[in-house]
Amino acid sequence: MNYGKRSTSKKQKSMHSKSAKAGKKASVIFIKAFLVCLLAAGVIGLCAGIGIVKGVIDNAPDIDSTSVIPRGYKSVMVDSDGNKMAELITAGSNRVWVDIDNIPEHVQKAFVDVEDERFYKHNGIDLKGIIRAGMKGIASGFRKTEGASTITQQLLKNSVFDFMSEDTLVEKIERKLQEQYLALELEKIMTKDEILEAYLNTINLGQNTLGIQAAANRYFNKDVSELSVSEAAVIAGITKSPTKYNPVTDPEENAKRREIVLDDMKKCGDISEEEYQEAMADDVYDRIQTTNETKSSASVYSYYVDATIAQVINDLQEVKGYTSQQAYNLVYNGGLTIETAQDPEVQKIMDEETSNEDNYPAGAKIGLEYALTVVKPDGTQTNYSKEMMEKYFRENESSNFELLFDSKEDAQAHIDAYKESIVEDGDKIYETINMTIQPQISMVVMDQSTGYVKGIVGGRGEKTESLSLNRATDTTRQPGSTFKVVAAYAAALDSAGMTLATTQYDAPYNYDGGKGRPVRNWNGENYQGWTSLRRGIEQSMNIVAVKTITDITPALGINYLENMGITTMQKELKDGRNDYTQAMVLGGITNGVKNVELTAAYATIANGGVYEKPVFYTKITDHDGNVLIDNTEAYSRTVLKDSTAWLLTSAMQDVVTTGTGKAVNFGGMSVAGKTGTTSDNRDVWFVGYTPYYTAGIWAGYDNNHELSSKKGETSYHKKIWKAVMSRLSEGQSDIGFPKPSSVTSATVCAASGKLPIPGICDGMVKTEYFAEGTVPTEYCDVHVTGEACVESGALATDACPVHEFRVITLVPEDNSVSGSPLVAKPCSLHPGNVIGAVNQPPTDGSASVGEIDTGESDDTDEIDTGE
Repeated sequence: MNYGKRSTSKKQKSMHSKSAKAGKKASVIFIKAFLVCLLAAGVIGLCAGIGIVKGVIDNAPDIDSTSVIPRGYKSVMVDSDGNKMAELITAGSNRVWVDIDNIPEHVQKAFVDVEDERFYKHNGIDLKGIIRAGMKGIASGFRKTEGASTITQQLLKNSVFDFMSEDTLVEKIERKLQEQYLALELEKIMTKDEILEAYLNTINLGQNTLGIQAAANRYFNKDVSELSVSEAAVIAGITKSPTKYNPVTDPEENAKRREIVLDDMKKCGDISEEEYQEAMADDVYDRIQTTNETKSSASVYSYYVDATIAQVINDLQEVKGYTSQQAYNLVYNGGLTIETAQDPEVQKIMDEETSNEDNYPAGAKIGLEYALTVVKPDGTQTNYSKEMMEKYFRENESSNFELLFDSKEDAQAHIDAYKESIVEDGDKIYETINMTIQPQISMVVMDQSTGYVKGIVGGRGEKTESLSLNRATDTTRQPGSTFKVVAAYAAALDSAGMTLATTQYDAPYNYDGGKGRPVRNWNGENYQGWTSLRRGIEQSMNIVAVKTITDITPALGINYLENMGITTMQKELKDGRNDYTQAMVLGGITNGVKNVELTAAYATIANGGVYEKPVFYTKITDHDGNVLIDNTEAYSRTVLKDSTAWLLTSAMQDVVTTGTGKAVNFGGMSVAGKTGTTSDNRDVWFVGYTPYYTAGIWAGYDNNHELSSKKGETSYHKKIWKAVMSRLSEGQSDIGFPKPSSVTSATVCAASGKLPIPGICDGMVKTEYFAEGTVPTEYCDVHVTGEACVESGALATDACPVHEFRVITLVPEDNSVSGSPLVAKPCSLHPGNVIGAVNQPPTDGSASVGEIDTGESDDTDEIDTGE
């Protein structure tokens, strides 16, 4: 470096030169300009930032104390004694509100100490927490982050921002700014206790539980007030990650988190060293697993709960005007209390008897419901149904193959064999398998005086799914002979001018006025001749029932069925047919009937002719205790005269004492009812009642497989009905079925159902009950006198070896034609010319006689007195 005089002078001249001064000036100007621009940019950026922040804040949701109150609550269903039957829960609704005063101090502290230890000091935002979280993030190179949200912020996130997505960084920043702003605002209008109360009732605590009360019940089957320090720490530990720290599925991870909670509680001085050690030594997770087993099994709704849910959703639409979706949301998310009509003792007895294997025949089968979907590597998808599986085995194993197996192992073996015939390497498969024990059963018990359904059984075997097939309320099956009473005899007695003494001639009979197929009685060709309606009911005689429905018309019968609550009758033509047929009275209908509806129809008779709509629930109240629907006085209507109901009951008592239902008679209690069996024994029924309860029971195979009478499959339902109803009758007095004043009695001829003619109807007279005003006024018109063959009892011919003057019974000229004239037929054993004339007694009952025409030969040994 040259520091000489000349050099220095030269430099001085250079510095003071005009060019140097100009350059220096330009630099200064540039720097000033840059600083001004920088300042301007800063001001603009600041203003923009302030504007953006203000815009974000301005777009924040409006906030008040109600904004953080939870919106979804689980509904609860209770039985008639107030016992909880089920919790109706959907995502976001498993919550039970509990006031802060009922939450123990140590439970509150467990959450505060681990989630927001300065909760009672900050004003909604914890600056120290934010700084601490930032420092830890920087120290770890942002590989580890720590939350700094306060309880106030978490409450807002759970209740106000729960619907918002945060897919981008901008959205996350926007939500965070709004959350912090609203936290400051919320702390101005709510106390710390109010905020903590809302938070503890809102927080997600795993296993579909929201809030501390629901969690206490789910994990420990306790009220929150009963939680120990150890249990409180378990639940508080879930908060950070309900999936990771789930004490049921990940007890080890939860245990690590619980220790952190207990450490924080001890550090904050909220528990002592002794309490800490006691909590750490607590084997809490064994209790959780035990509770979980109970809760998991209880989470499957019972058949009664299933049916009640369906009725509640329907009534919320019909009565309150909700849409289907609104009704569904209210049931599962509205915090309703649904009071049901279920009697726990009745249900218990029904469950015990229907699950008792001793009540069933040996050799149970396993029914299979199966569906398979195969997805090929190229994405092609093929579905295979149970019908396709059945067809495969009919072609490859047996032409009579059904999806009925001797065991579950046998069923699984067939599934595996079927899959092997279809699935190839690389295929993905999705299958649905449902195995159920067969034959099946359903049962309904009602209080006929109120319509309250006291209990139902929707199937035999373990129920593994909620809202599954309910054979008591959803399945339709052919009713068989149970339909005779409600489809024909009820209408015949009530409005068609018939009585229990009215007779039909039981002999070979064909549908459609003789043009159709024959009608057969259950006892074959053992025809009974003239038979009263009472005996037709008692012995379940098909021909008597068909002739009765023909006389009163199927239309009248269907009208009565519908008034008694049967909703499945096919009145419009469907595939060229409907239910306006003679066979309808024998249960041959298009769609079948539901057990609950058939039971309600018989309950109408038991209730003196008044139909009460089946009631599964009595009252619905909302989350605030307001009554939404009062169902204690459900829909009812008078369908039958009280006299009709009593007369039918009287006849059905005969069914139980001397008729087809003797197997259900248990003594000590009045019982009336009717059996039912369909063609080929595919369905069997008994529907009957005591003075207190009406019960309907069905049995059969789900796939309509024929029941075997040899194996006892056609009678076990009667055994169960008897077992249930006899137990329900224990301790009850037999008050009988009181006869109304509208019923009287009279003496009639058993063959004609009319007044007996002295000297003609002797030996064939009986006493019968009648509704007032229906006692016969006409005299017998089926008994005449004449010369009769001693051997056949018919009109004698000149070929009869022995004959005498005696009473002869007239018969229809054509039994298949309604209203066919009555004739006396000549002896068919000894064809020849009729001897003498037949004398018809006069209509006033005197003993003088007149003539009557004769008809074709027939065997009158078949004539029955109706006794």
